[in-house]
Formats: sequence, C-alpha cells, structure tokens
Amino acid sequence: MTSQEHAPTPDAPRYQPTLRDMVMLEAPYAVKVSPDGARVVITVRSPNWKDDCYNDVCYVYDTVQGQTHRLNHTGDFTQVEWVADETLAVLKEGGENGKAQIWLYEGLIGEGWQVTDHKTGVQWFKPFAEGFLFKARHPERDENKARADRFGKYTHFEQETSPTALYYVGLEEMRQYRAQIRAVTEDEAKSLVSPVIELSQLLEEPLAIRRVVPAPTGDAIYLHCWLHDDLVYANDTRMYRIQIDASAALAEYLQRERAKPDNKQDDGEKPASEDSPEEKEDLSYLGAIARLPLPASAYISQVSPDGRKLLLSYAERDDKMYTRMDMWMIEVDAVLRAAEFAEVLPQMHNLSAALDQDILDHYWVPGGIFGMYVDGTCIRLAHFAEDGLVTPIDLQGIFVAGDFHVSASGHIGLVGANAETYMEVYLATLSADDAQWEVKCLSNFGRAVENWDFGTLEVIRWTSKDGTEIEGVLRKPANFDPEKQYPLVFVVHGGPSWFSPAYLLTGEARYYYPIVQFLNQDVLVLHPNYRGSIGRGQAFMELNVNNLGIGDLWDLESAIEDLVRKGWIDPERVGCMGWSQGGYISAFAGLHSDKFKAVSVGAGISDWYTYHISNDIPQFTTDYLSVSPFHNREPYIKTAPITNLAQARTPMLIQHGAEDRRVPLSNALELYRGLKAVGVPVELFIYPGMGHPITKPRENHAVMHQNLTWFSHYLLGTDLELE
Repeated sequence: MTSQEHAPTPDAPRYQPTLRDMVMLEAPYAVKVSPDGARVVITVRSPNWKDDCYNDVCYVYDTVQGQTHRLNHTGDFTQVEWVADETLAVLKEGGENGKAQIWLYEGLIGEGWQVTDHKTGVQWFKPFAEGFLFKARHPERDENKARADRFGKYTHFEQETSPTALYYVGLEEMRQYRAQIRAVTEDEAKSLVSPVIELSQLLEEPLAIRRVVPAPTGDAIYLHCWLHDDLVYANDTRMYRIQIDASAALAEYLQRERAKPDNKQDDGEKPASEDSPEEKEDLSYLGAIARLPLPASAYISQVSPDGRKLLLSYAERDDKMYTRMDMWMIEVDAVLRAAEFAEVLPQMHNLSAALDQDILDHYWVPGGIFGMYVDGTCIRLAHFAEDGLVTPIDLQGIFVAGDFHVSASGHIGLVGANAETYMEVYLATLSADDAQWEVKCLSNFGRAVENWDFGTLEVIRWTSKDGTEIEGVLRKPANFDPEKQYPLVFVVHGGPSWFSPAYLLTGEARYYYPIVQFLNQDVLVLHPNYRGSIGRGQAFMELNVNNLGIGDLWDLESAIEDLVRKGWIDPERVGCMGWSQGGYISAFAGLHSDKFKAVSVGAGISDWYTYHISNDIPQFTTDYLSVSPFHNREPYIKTAPITNLAQARTPMLIQHGAEDRRVPLSNALELYRGLKAVGVPVELFIYPGMGHPITKPRENHAVMHQNLTWFSHYLLGTDLELE
C-alpha cells in the first residue's frame, strides 16, 4: 500500500516533487474495523492517469498475521461494511449495467457475489436483521414515464417528488433466489420473486430519504426525511420510526407475490398507479411506522447497542448554518410517548455542551460513545459519557486526518497524521488496565514521500484589526532564514465552517494548490483559520455573521502586518488563493485591498445577490447576512467582491467547474467580465463536467499548474505560460 517512491540515498538532497507527483500520490481515506478487532479494511484513493479518474481500492489488514491483501482488482468500492468477523459487504460500481450494487465477500477471498440487482443502482446500504437496508431511486418515480410521454422532459424546480426509496433484502432469501435463477430457463425466471421489499411504502407520501439509522437489535429503523431532495428543505425535516420483524415481513411479501396470477415484479417496487386510493393495499405486515415529535432541524444519528436510547444531533438555539449542533441523548420510550417536542426536550441530555465544538462523526458501541471534533488545528477523538463528561483520547501524537471507526469490541481505526507524518492507517486498542490507548500503525504510505522536501510548519497567532486572535498554519522552506524577506501566499480554506490543519500534507497540496512547489521556490505559505472557522468554539464561529469578507480581510491583512514586523516577508510580493469560501475571500481581498500582488479565485462568489438567486443553498446568505436580498440589498452590496470593481487593480486567476451548483458558474463569469471591462489582468478556466470540486487527476494537475504559473509570474517574475 504505497505509491510511487523516490527512495533516499545517503547525504542526497531531498527530492522536490513535481505537480504530477503530488496528484499521483495514493492516500487512505476510509477505514472499518471488524467486530472482533482482528481485521481492518482500508479504502485507498488511487489515481488513474490513463483513464483520468480516481479508483477506490480496498485492502484487508490482518492484525494477527500482520499481513495485507488487496480485496478488489476490478470496480470501485464506494462503501464497505463488516457483516461478520470474516465477511464484508461492499457497494461496488462497474457491474453489468454500470450501476453500484451490494456485493458480499465471505472469507475475504475471491471476487464475492452480487446481492442486489436494482435497476437504478444502490446509493448506500446498512447491514440489518440478516440482510441489508438500502437506498435507491424508485424506478417508476425516477423514470416518470407517464409525464414524459405526455409533456416531454422538464423539472418542476424545488417541487419534484423525490424518487428515493428504502428497501430491505434478505441475505439467505437472496441466496435461495440466486440458486433458483440458475436452475430455470430465462422465461421461467420471470415468474420468480426477488426477496426485496420497499419499506418506504409505509410513508404517507414519497419523501426524500436522507439518513437511515438501524437499531443494533434488528427490530427498528429510524428515518430522517426531507420534503423534497433540494437543499432548501434541509430545515424542513421529518423523523420516523419503523418497528419491524424483517424476516416475517419478507416472508409475507413473498407469499403474497407468489400467490398473484401472472406475477411480474422488479426489486419489490410497485407502479405508482397500481392501486387506486380506495383499493390501497394493507401494508401493515411491513411494520408499524410512527412519526417522531422532533424539531425540523434535528436528526437521529445513533442508537444505543441495546436499542433503548437515541443520540440526536440538534442545535437548541436556532437552525442557522453557523450554529453548533450538540449531541443529545434520550430514551426511545420518552420520544414515543410524547405528542410534541415540548414534551421531549426536558428529557433530553446534552452530552457535548461542555466541549463547545461541533461533533463531526460519532459511534455508539458497548464501550460507550466516541466522537471526533476539531480542536484548533487538529482533529481529536473523545469519549462522551452519558453524564456529559468529555474525555479526550490520547493517540500518542496522532490526530484524525480523515475517517475513523469504532468496532463493537471497542477497537478504534483511523486515518491519522500530524505535522511530521503522511497519512497512515492506525489501530488503537485500550490497554488491559484501561490506562491508555495503544496505537499501532498498519500502513506505510509515507514511504513514498520519506525523502520529499515539504519544508517545515508551525502554528502562529496574530491579532486582527478588531482585537480578535487569529490562528494559522505557516509553512516555511526547509532552509528558512529569519533574516531574509520572502514572498508570501495565503491558501484560504473553504466553508467557512471548516479549518486548516497543522498536518504534513493536506488535500489542498495534492489536488488544488502547489504548496510544496511554492516552498521549494522559497515562498512562505500561510493557511489562516479566519473568523468563522471551526475548532475555536461557537463565539468564534459566528464572528463573520454580517461581516463576511470585511472581517476576513482584517484577518489576512493583519497577518501580513504581523509577518512584516517579524521581517519575514516582502510586503510587495503577497498572493492569495482559495476554493469555495476561500475563493470568495481571495476575490474580496483582490478587489478591496492593495496589499496583494495577485490572487486566484477557485469556485468563488463574486456577488452575494448573484449567488443567492442561483445556488442550491440560498439559506447560506440569509443566515450569514441576516436578511433576504429582496428585502434589503445593502448587506449584500457591502460584502460583495464585485462592489469595489471600479478600484480593482489586482490580477486575478479564476477557476470554476462548469456544472457547479453550490457556487454556480455565473459568479466566475460576472467576475471575469467585470475585470475585463476595467482593464485588470484576468484569466478564466472552466472545467467541463466538474461540479464544485475538481475530481479527476489531469484536471487537478491543470488547476495546480495554472496556480503555480500565475503566482510564479507575479511574485517571482517568471514567464506567464498557463497552458
């Protein structure tokens, strides 16, 4: 599990990697520990330059034997779940119809066998009650053939009925069905009934199914639904509980279907028009469904191992995008007895209030509740007690750098890193006396970069214009001389509710920005955790409310002033770049400040009004600017980069995905046309087929090349050769 290598030789200078070297690095991004903790499955993102894609490759590490073997040689595994100690279920893409389906690997050898054959493909699945729950698009609602035949194709904006559906497939029943298929002719097979039932039929109306949390006891399922699929409905949710005997429900379904004359079915779903309202089929055999009296902004995230308690993610104060969601616990019976949320809230217990941080992900296992959260410039793990006590977990200097997982036996698997190490997979086990966590590294991805020159990094702090302390990660060339003045580039993270970690190598340096190459050209790189970033508590996270751009620029300009006072940078050679919210801040800096020699705007906002009317999360602007632009345009004008166009002087590189819905392409076009009109140097690169992120190796290489060339020209005086 290593990528290309540049092995060191004695006394040789460190290798200075190329942009393509960075893009072609392999890295682990997901980890799952077997129930007994004896095996760990590792999912690796492997670049495929030939086909211009990233492949998901899975490896299984045996902690007893200390050996690793590759699980898949064809197809991408986009989800992996342990079913038993030696059995894995995966969501595998690239089958006969090109759709993702559930496959089962028993004994962890061979190519496994295909469990589902859903017409529209499986989106995700959960092991449940001797089978699997899975979400997929309902073929009839997805196709909507009756409407298309009459009217052609169109979209009813933000009003389309969701085609999402929830299904259950019995594993043993599917084995028997597959055996029957092999024993009959093609015509005879048409009369066989696939053991798949649609549980979402229990809903009174089709809803967008967002999350499904099965009870570990195998007798209940919790559904988190939106009215429609569009993100504008994120705060208009519904929670349901389905009480079910899955085996009995499936047996009853199969019996009913087999008793029908001329039986024909497909994955257990029925045409929407099959039954009239008067003849609606009695579906009570599927289970009993109840809507839970929870607020629209809350959702159930975990169920206790005994099925009696729930964990809720809920922001008590309000439903703004910048408000921290805490982790609450409540008894299931208390929710079922209540008629409205006012009866539920007094019985909820906040487990994470003392931490004052967003809990990013968490698990509830027999050993307790484990979650991860951002703390300044790293991600930590903690144990959360039911009385509200939060105990950080000491992982011997390793921090979470991606995914983590806790097995039923209490073993913790994680993708970890720190300021000195590349991303590796670790297994943490509590010592016999429960005194400490013993951490073992299971991989060796770092061997590929062990002689690469990454410079050095340190966490620095400075005081912003309004007195707020800001923190950032400063990267320096390996030969840094404090008596010398260096060019400086900012790399600004997106979000804004995110952060820049103090890790050796981040995704930004591998896919978007030539950070390592800047360092190797004696350029300082600063990642500011500007106001609004997570990891500093609720008060810091909302310092940019009604102050977007303006406060961000204070934080950047004060960093420049601080580094100038130290004598480390040349104030005439400063650049700024970032993606998404980082792109917006870069655009604002380039148009509202004279301290930047050049900027790069990746998928950034140019005008909040343009953004508000065209993106898929219009609540972002109404939350952060506190008003709709149709009621008061002034806050939108004050905080928009484009507002100061007449005074623009800073050359600007713009990069944008053609299919971006989060920050639509109109933002890039507006910025480009405006800068052209006032005579400011500007270049725009549009990436066909790309949404908000750039997701192909060659295109990632192009993004990095354009940024390296742009800033090398304006800060170092090289020729401008963007292509």
